[in-house]
Amino acid sequence: MRKGQTAPRTVTRGLREKAWWCLRKNKAMTLPELLQSIHDGSHRNPETNLRGWLNSLHFAGILERDRVKVTTDHPCSNGAYRYSLAKDVGPLPPVWRKSEGTVLDPNSGYSHLIRPVRVKSGDL
Repeated sequence: MRKGQTAPRTVTRGLREKAWWCLRKNKAMTLPELLQSIHDGSHRNPETNLRGWLNSLHFAGILERDRVKVTTDHPCSNGAYRYSLAKDVGPLPPVWRKSEGTVLDPNSGYSHLIRPVRVKSGDL
């Protein structure tokens, strides 16, 4: 808490901060569930924004992800990933530093290196 503050802060400013609060509260969510619970229409490309951030947290070891089948109107849908906390690093959301290839934990000041994705030769 900040100086003069008598209760924990309950208002967030950004999309990723809201997503982090939801993930910490629910322990596991899919991207469509996150968007349904936090998106209010004020952000541009929220799905792309959150997908990149969530995947960077996964490759940094903060989140785990599992493929799940979701019910959608699209018959060709491959489903979605369910993201769950591998490490609850604290109340402040991790910051993805794309240019450095790291994820900063502002709670401890520690930077997590993003593991490179290995592509199998059959996937090309």
